[in-house]
Formats: sequence, structure tokens, C-alpha cells
Amino acid sequence: MIFHYFKIAFRNILKYKTQSVISMIGLAVGFTCFALSNLWIHYETTYDNYHDGADRMYILYRTSIMEQHGYSTGMAYPASTILKNDFPEVEEVCAYSKWTNKTKIKTNEHTAIETYKIQADSCFMKMFNISIVSGNVDFMYSDDKVALTEETAIQLFGSTDVLGKEIINENDEKATICAILKALHHSNLSFGFWGEGAHFRRWQTDWSNGGFKTIVKLRKGTDPIAFQKKLSAYDKKVDPRDIECIFAKTLLMPLSKYHYSPVNENKSIKFYYLILFSIAGGLVILCSLFNYLSLFISRTRMRRREIELRKVCGSSIGGLFALLSIEYLYIILLSGLIGMALVELVLPTFQTMSGVSGNIYGESLLYFLGILFLSLLLLVPFIIGQSRFSKSGNRHLLRKVSIILQLAVSLLFLFCMIIIMKQIYFLSNTDLGWERKDIATISNLYPDNDFDAIADKIRQFSCTEEVVTGHCSLLPRTTTLSAYYDDWDGKEEDVKDANPLFLWESEKILPFYNIKLLKGEIPKETERDRVMINETAAKLFGMNDPVGKKLYQRNRATTIVGLIKDFYTTPPTIPAQPCIFISGPVSINGFYFGKGQILIKYHDGKWKELKSRVDSVLTHEYPEVKYKLDNTEDLYAEYLKSENILMKLLSFVAVVCMLIAAFGIFSLVTLSCEQRRKEIAVRKVNGAAIKDILLMFVKEYMLLLIIASVIAFPAGYVLMKRWLESYIEQTAINTWIYFAIFACITIVILICISWRVWQAARQNPAEVIKE
Repeated sequence: MIFHYFKIAFRNILKYKTQSVISMIGLAVGFTCFALSNLWIHYETTYDNYHDGADRMYILYRTSIMEQHGYSTGMAYPASTILKNDFPEVEEVCAYSKWTNKTKIKTNEHTAIETYKIQADSCFMKMFNISIVSGNVDFMYSDDKVALTEETAIQLFGSTDVLGKEIINENDEKATICAILKALHHSNLSFGFWGEGAHFRRWQTDWSNGGFKTIVKLRKGTDPIAFQKKLSAYDKKVDPRDIECIFAKTLLMPLSKYHYSPVNENKSIKFYYLILFSIAGGLVILCSLFNYLSLFISRTRMRRREIELRKVCGSSIGGLFALLSIEYLYIILLSGLIGMALVELVLPTFQTMSGVSGNIYGESLLYFLGILFLSLLLLVPFIIGQSRFSKSGNRHLLRKVSIILQLAVSLLFLFCMIIIMKQIYFLSNTDLGWERKDIATISNLYPDNDFDAIADKIRQFSCTEEVVTGHCSLLPRTTTLSAYYDDWDGKEEDVKDANPLFLWESEKILPFYNIKLLKGEIPKETERDRVMINETAAKLFGMNDPVGKKLYQRNRATTIVGLIKDFYTTPPTIPAQPCIFISGPVSINGFYFGKGQILIKYHDGKWKELKSRVDSVLTHEYPEVKYKLDNTEDLYAEYLKSENILMKLLSFVAVVCMLIAAFGIFSLVTLSCEQRRKEIAVRKVNGAAIKDILLMFVKEYMLLLIIASVIAFPAGYVLMKRWLESYIEQTAINTWIYFAIFACITIVILICISWRVWQAARQNPAEVIKE
């Protein structure tokens, strides 16, 4: 009997093949979006949660004006020693240094890979239970010994039997492999090789290097909030002249949350964007289910005669329910199969974008079973509701609610997508107070013996407009320094010391980056006691007219001679930072910055030519020189990476929703025309023209579109207004956007219903009535 029900279900799918295919595609795409987004969320929230005592592990961080994303996890190594000795709440602690970018290593046979490098000690190894597969721990004590993970060894040599072999780092320095380690997977701490142990140990008693990350493992029962307060209250200072103690303003971030938190500057996408995409996938599924349920119930009502005949022929209520349930679930199951196929199809692209690895099919299957259960839950109230509405004369109410829902979701997605696109375009092209277009930077030039010669060669390129040397670039930010001012003209008694950012400037830097000087003048390079400040720094010091006023740093006076308009070189959600522009070629307050960078302004559209020529000159004429060439505009575009990903995801979802709504309307109009054939024929007999019949349908669906717009547009405005408020510079939500979206959806609806109603209206009324 069950097999017979499946045959009938398959025949009905063929009978209503257009509607069935539309329903399957909509559900499959919605399932794919929902499953992948939730897989991504689960992957992001499970980093480092498998370690022993992971719920008690915290990484130390603090807010920092010197970091572009506003946070710093950097601390000096001796801080970890104090944490272990002076805080009984700490069970274990480790300090380590992990390179932000991957490091290139190769073999003598020139097999090369890029992987993460780490420097640490036995405390790190113990805390995260890293075992030595083979070899010894000499890599912790020697600079010419390294340890590789098993995966790195296989990538480089094709085997883990590599003890005694050599690798060459990106500085052409050789090191001998003395150990093979078990790797850390799905972790913020993952690495490919471990080296420079002697160099690392030199910093264990030195407070001058704050580039180490510190992780503490608290004892069971320790309150992290109370421990954080105790840290801030700790009064020990590195130097008596220091203003703050060692752990001032130090905060705790659970290690399991670090990966998707704002503290992690290397995250690929903002976490709440993943949540939005998951909600979007869920809405697509809900729209598809409502659309399918409406079609299913409409088709069931058209089959009343068939159902009554089955009852006369002996079919029980249970049998009829089984028949209808199988027909209903048949589409859902086929949608699941298509959805799993879509997951397999987009998996490579998805993994490249998200970094999600491992077997995802088991979890995807669980999500599908959840959708299947949800569809069953929705079926019962729909059937009950449909029967009640039929008795009360509102037999089409559920169908109208379904259309309104689909249109509202489509309008909402379109509105959000347009605002996001508009904001990305605005941020990419608006004036942020400095010039980033057609500018490049050569940094990390080492050795720099031929610095001036290289700069002169670049000046001679036909694609080069201007070259400035002996300064630090605004982006990438290669030099970071700040200082405390304990007094200034007009300072009130209750105002705290100020901690602005220092920037290295000269008469060439401001015009090069097109930074606007609002008041005053640019100091000469020799005038070390004369500085410029930006608008935010003026507010920090409480100065309405700062030119001519003095700042004091331990009784050393500095005169403000210029006021600069605020500019934004940080991510667009971070406000302008208070900046002091200090004159000086290579040294600021005793800090030596080398020869700076080579700043290049090239002719429009000549980036590829410039890059090719720079690479050619440095590769062939200065092969021993290491360098990094960056396009400033591309670097700023990296700040918008999350927004671009979100736009792509929502664009895809918006297109799917529009198609579901359009084809859903087409399907419902088709069924409605079938049900109202006699009504249409009678209207024609009574003198109605085809345009009158067409107008009858258009009015009905336009009313539904207006209701959907009343729901979607206010909701979209509230959502996008709050989203835009997180940005310093914001695009406007113009009135034309509403009219444009409404007009587009109106055209889609007219296209969907015109052809089908036109066909129905052109039928011979005599033939219809005779049938």
C-alpha cells in the first residue's frame, strides 16, 4: 500500500511539475544556505574548546590606540612569570609568540610551503598537551634547531622520518629538524613549525618586548570577573617612572570565544554577519514551506471529488492521511536530496571562504531532519486553519498570507542588499580625509643598504608620479608609538592624562597623502618641539583653538603649531584616533625607526606595471633584499572584506527569494485560473474584456504587495539604520530606494500573472461552461 501511495505521489508531481520543481528548488536552496551558515557558526564557536580545562582558559588583552582594530593581546614575557608566582588563582600560564602571517619555509630541494611559525616554551607545550612524536626538545634552546608538525613534514618531505634534515626560512637561514610534533587542529594556536628557542628565551626576563600573547588557566571555582578586578588593582610597575601598573586595564577573553571576537584581528568575517546569513537561510526555508503548503492545500481542495470517491471505495481516514502525508513529504525528501547535492557542489568554494574543514554531511543531515520535522508541524495547523477558513468564507486567506510573507521577505532582502552595496561603494569612494588611490608602499626593506638607490630607480619609472622616502606610511601602519601627556594648557584638575598616537611627518607627507591642514603651519624637520594635532586630539585636550598652545610631557614642553582635519586609516567602524604629528627623519623621542618606507604615487591605472617593474628590479638587481610591496587602496579594501562577503551572501539569498516569490505567484495564479475558469467565462459572457479580467487579478496581487511593503520597508529601515550606525561615515537611505524596489517587484508580478491570466481569459467561454 505504501508503494502505491508513492506511485500516486509521483504522478501528482508530474501532473503539477512546474509547481513541484519550484517548491523543490526553493526548499533545496534554503536548506543549503541554512545548513552551510550554521555549519560555519558551529565551526567558529568551537575553536579550542577541546583542550583540557578549556572553559577556564583566558587570553589577556586590553584596548589599545596603537592597534588598528582597537585591541592588543601583546604583553611582555615576564608578565606570565608574575601571574604564576603572585596569583594563586592561576593554575597554569604560558606566553608565546605566533606570527600573524604565514612564513615561507623550504627544503634544500626547493620544495616550499607557507605555514605559521611559533615561539614558546615547555609551559605552552604542557598547557595544550602537545606531544613529541619523535626527536628531542633542543628546538626550545637553540636557534638552529626547529620542530615540525607531522603535516608540515609530510608537505615538505613526503614523510615524517626527517630528523636531522634541514629547512631554509625566508631569510635564507638554515635550521636542523630535531623533533616532530603533534599538531593543534581547529585552534587559534595552530602552527606548522616551532623554532628560534634561544632567541625566545632571551626575552624571558626582558620587559622591552611586548609582542607575546599570554594565556592563563584559572583554578576550578575561580571567578574570572573577580580575578580580572584583582589584575587591574595590582600595583607593581616595570619602571618607577611608569604611569600605570603592569596589568592596568587588562581584560580576560575566554579562549574558546577568541576566534570570533572583535579582539581577533584575523577573523575572516564578522560573527553576527554569519548569524544574519543563517536567519536569511531560515527565512528562505520558511518562504518555500509556506509557498509549498499553499500550493499543496490548493491542490488538495481541487481533488475533493477524488478524495470523496476514495472514501466511498473504502479508504479510511488514516489511509487518506497517509496518502496526503506521503505526497507532502515526497517533495520535502526530494528537496533534501537536491540540497545535499548543492552542498557538495558549493563545498569547495564554501571551504575556501570560511575555512571550515572536516566531514560536514552528518551535521547537514541533522539540519535536514529538523527541517523535515518543522514541515510536519506546519502541515497540521495549515490543514486545520484551511478547513476553518473555508467554512467561514475565507478560503483564500492562507494563500494570501503565504504570498505576503514571500513578498515581504523578498523586499526586505532586496532593501538590505541595496543599502549594503551603497555603503560599500560609499566607503570605497568617499573622502576619508586622506588619499589612498594610486598609492603604493615598499616596506620591510632588509637589508636597507641600497635604500636610496632603489628609491631613485623607482623614481625613473614612467608609471611613477612621485616618490617620498624617509617616512612611515599611513597604511600599512608600519610604525606605532604613543605617549602620555600629563599636562597641557587649559587642563582641568579632574581630567586624566592623555595618550595620543604619534605619527611621523614632514612637509612632504601631508601633500603626498592630501591631508588637509585646517589651521597653522607645518613644522620643519629640525623643529622637534613643534607639533601638529588632529581634530580628535584637540577634543581630547579640550582645546577649541589649539594652535599656539603647549603640551607637557614630564615638564618637557611642546608647542602646537597646526591643526589637521581628521582622517581614517582604520576599519570604518573605528573612530578617528587622536594623533600628534611629530617632525623627525629617523628618531622620535629616542626610538629609532630606520630609514622608513618608500612611498610611491603612481599614474592612474598603472598598478600592474609598477608592481611588475618593482619586482623585476629587486629580483634581478638586488636579489638579497627582502621587501613587501602593498597597494594602499587594496589594503583599505581588506577592511570591507566582511561587508563584501555579506553582500554576496545576501545577494544570492535575495535572488532566490525573488524567484521563489515570482514562481510561487505564477503557480498560485495558475491554480487560481484553473479554479476560476467558470467565473472568468461567465464574466466574459456578461461583457467583461480581457483587460478587465487581467485588472481583477492585478488589483488583488498589488494589494498584497502593498501590505508586504508596509511590513518589509519599516523593518528594513530599522535594521539597516542600526547597521549603518556602527560606521563612522554613513551613506544615506534615500527615498528612491523604496520606489525602485517596489517598481521592480511590481514588474516581476505583472510578468508572472499577465501571461497566465491572458491565456485563461482568451478561452472560449462556451467551451468552459460546457465542461
